Amino acid sequence: MDSPQGARWRTQVGRWLLAPQHRYSTSRVSLFVRSQWRGILFGLLAAYALSATVYLLAGGGGPAMTSLVAMEAEVEGRSATGDSAADADLPLVTAPTQAAAAPTDCSSIDPATHSEDTSLDGVHALGFATLDDLSAAFAGYQGCPLIVNFFASWCVPCVAEMPDFQQFWVDHGSEVAVLGLAFQDPPEQALATVADRGVTYPTGMDDRELFVDFGGLGMPTTVFVSPQGQILETHSGLLTLADIISRATEHYGL
Repeated sequence: MDSPQGARWRTQVGRWLLAPQHRYSTSRVSLFVRSQWRGILFGLLAAYALSATVYLLAGGGGPAMTSLVAMEAEVEGRSATGDSAADADLPLVTAPTQAAAAPTDCSSIDPATHSEDTSLDGVHALGFATLDDLSAAFAGYQGCPLIVNFFASWCVPCVAEMPDFQQFWVDHGSEVAVLGLAFQDPPEQALATVADRGVTYPTGMDDRELFVDFGGLGMPTTVFVSPQGQILETHSGLLTLADIISRATEHYGL
């Protein structure tokens, strides 16, 4: 059995041995906290923000947010009871606009009976004016192949090729539409040229720089447009009837 003096000695030795470890551990913890306090703070803030978001999404704090399931159930319940969308103050949902059906006869299209519609694709979104100053649009040509011929009374090759476009329209107008647009020409002179060359397909004025938009480089210019309103070819120069038929066959399978 140890004496009191021996017990005190062992206690002192134990404290001496443990003291450096205690001081070392305390120092390490203190150093870690001082060096990482920003990360700890941001971590706590992030955890708080995440818990707040989860709380709000779960419907906490009041009825500010409503789940889609609840909204659909409410709409279905109102429909089942016969309430109209107007009575329920709900927006009316309309069916998507259907694409215009292709005309059975492309030669029957009158661009003056159509309005400009910028929601359409490509050329079909554009408008122009007829030679007698009526509003017209390409919208009516949806579903039909279209040949646009830019002409002018002062352009000798333009005047020379117009009868060939007229003959093509007479022979193939039901399959491929033809439209003449006067470029930089007074309306009265364009009208006189159309009458003199016996043209009966629709004609109009290029009063919106369509010549440039369609890629024209010289006169005459002829543009081949797909049934979807996309430009397939822009040709600058005179075309004969054989040329017109050849290109229409290439682009439209005439």
